[in-house]
Parts: sequence; C-alpha cells; structure tokens
Amino acid sequence: MVCLRKSDMKWNTLYLLTLFTGFSTTRALSCEAVISNCWIQDPTVWTRCYEDEITTCFRRSRSSLFFRSEVNLSEQAEVKLGLAYRVQVPSSALQRSRGVESDHTVMMVATLINSSLFQPTPRRSRSRGLINQQPVSIKQTVLGDRVLFVKVGIQPVSNLTERVQLIFNNEQMVKNGSCVFWREPHLMNETGQWSTEGCNTITTREEYICSCNHLSFFAVLV
Repeated sequence: MVCLRKSDMKWNTLYLLTLFTGFSTTRALSCEAVISNCWIQDPTVWTRCYEDEITTCFRRSRSSLFFRSEVNLSEQAEVKLGLAYRVQVPSSALQRSRGVESDHTVMMVATLINSSLFQPTPRRSRSRGLINQQPVSIKQTVLGDRVLFVKVGIQPVSNLTERVQLIFNNEQMVKNGSCVFWREPHLMNETGQWSTEGCNTITTREEYICSCNHLSFFAVLV
C-alpha cells in the first residue's frame, strides 16, 4: 500500500485539473455546428458569435460552399463558392485586415448561409417583459435564399476606397434587385435589418454585382 503526503495529493490534483481544463478549452467546435451553437447563445446577435467561431472551427467534410484559407496580401483574393457566387477582395483590404502582423498572408473565410436565419427578431425588454416590434417588409426576398459571408484577418474592414466585389448569379433573370448587408442591432429594443449603406448595385443580364466598401453578411434583395 502506497501512502501519499498531502502535498503530493495537492499537486496531483492540480495536474489532473490542468490536464482536463486544457483538453476541454482546446477542443474546437465543428463548422457545421457553429450556427446552432451561436443561435442558442443569442438568436438576435448570433452573427457576432459566428464571425469569431467560424475562423477556428474544424470541418467534418469539404464543401464547395465553404472557403477558409490563407491568402497572399500582395494580390487580390478571388473565391468562388459553388456555381453562383464569387468574391473579389482587393489587396488593400487584405492588408488593412491584418493589423500589426508582418506576415505575407492573412486568413480569409467565405461561406453561404440560409437566408431564413436573417429575420428581424424582436428583442424582449428586460424591464417590462414586453416585445418591441419593428415593421418588416414582406415584399422583398433574398435572391437564391442565400447570404454570402466574407471575413478577412483580425481587424474590421470598412470605409474602403478600393471596394470589395460580390457577384451573385441571376439565373432566373429576377429584376429590381438591390445589394444589401445585415446590420446588427445596437440597442436592446432594436432588431437586425438589411441595409444598402456602403454598397452599390450593378445589374447585368445574368448577374448582380455588389460593390461594397466593407465586409459583412451580404445578399441581394429582390
């Protein structure tokens, strides 16, 4: 029979706790589970959680609708998602996103999300338990029911002089579309909503080309 001193038992316990804690905190979330995990935390501002988690999650399978890779800072980054979506991020935007890092590459993420998740969700007031409603337009829908998310680096990218290009194929020849991005709520009684601020819309016979001065969640409302 082996007897341990109290000091030995203390250090053994600390070692086991450290080992367990290290294992649990380094365990990454699967990319397929990011949206549901963020939605459970807060369905009103789940996009903030998504922006953080999607850069470190692990992928169970490859998909043409998901891109995450290091891109060269000195060149324009071009990404194609499926057959209907393309992204072009200028070198100047890539360089701004890296912060103070001196690397020659930066992480870029681009993926598609179902548009049903981007519905204005009334926020409940903590003081009175009331729901503050905002008017919702039912005349416009998202082209292809897809929202295009683009993130680069660790720094916010906005007020660009050289704009980001987001190309949405318009196979059904839908007219009167507008490029928009998802604006998150800032106050307790607000909801998220689509906004055209900072984005210009160029329409061709088969495409909608969104020229925007920032990165975010993008779509075409038709």
